[in-house]
Amino acid sequence: MQVPDVPHRRLPGRQQEARSNDSAVLAAAREVFSTRGSDASMAEVAQRAGVGVGSVYRRYPTKEALIEALRVSAVSEAAALAHEVAADADAQTDAGSDAGADSDTIAESGGAVATFLRRQILGAAGPNLQPTGGGAGKSSAALAAASDYLHEGLERLVARDLAHGLVPAGFTAADVMQLLLHLRPVLPIPRSRADELHLRYLGFVMRGLVEQARAGIPVDDGPDWAEWLGAWHD
Repeated sequence: MQVPDVPHRRLPGRQQEARSNDSAVLAAAREVFSTRGSDASMAEVAQRAGVGVGSVYRRYPTKEALIEALRVSAVSEAAALAHEVAADADAQTDAGSDAGADSDTIAESGGAVATFLRRQILGAAGPNLQPTGGGAGKSSAALAAASDYLHEGLERLVARDLAHGLVPAGFTAADVMQLLLHLRPVLPIPRSRADELHLRYLGFVMRGLVEQARAGIPVDDGPDWAEWLGAWHD
């Protein structure tokens, strides 16, 4: 199920300002909640965004609504990236550009799953693909739709890497997301150094997966997609 694109058209002045403010609020909320956690106030978000707190509340009447919007935005961005990586990988295969490539090089830099994880680690604005725990609640329609689209994209990546012997049998789309959570924690160091470390450990993981795939050893008892999605709500 594809999440439809919204045409980019010139909006009237007030609508354009509202969209810009909303983008600023979401970006600020990512930073504030990443640093302060869910205890951060809406006033802190507004201050970071450079808007009045009333503007934040008009768009997001509760902090829970703002956090939900962050989740939808993060999952939607990840879904778009997964499909982009899958399309690029398919195009490379059609052109024969990966024929005969060294498998270690593919695993470290050219595998579809590794490429997605690398780009997500380097490009994500904040750790908002992180579940909140519990799993008893019900996902919003927007989050469910974005998650379905993400699942579809990741299934394409995993299927490609399975066919190339880059991940072992039993490796799933949910494993990709769980790996991302483990590979991109918030570290109290400069972002550039944190990214270097995240990519270092990504290399370790992907080489291990390739070796396990070569040995024909499947992975068992991994998470399924419902288990990953169910962790998002209390």
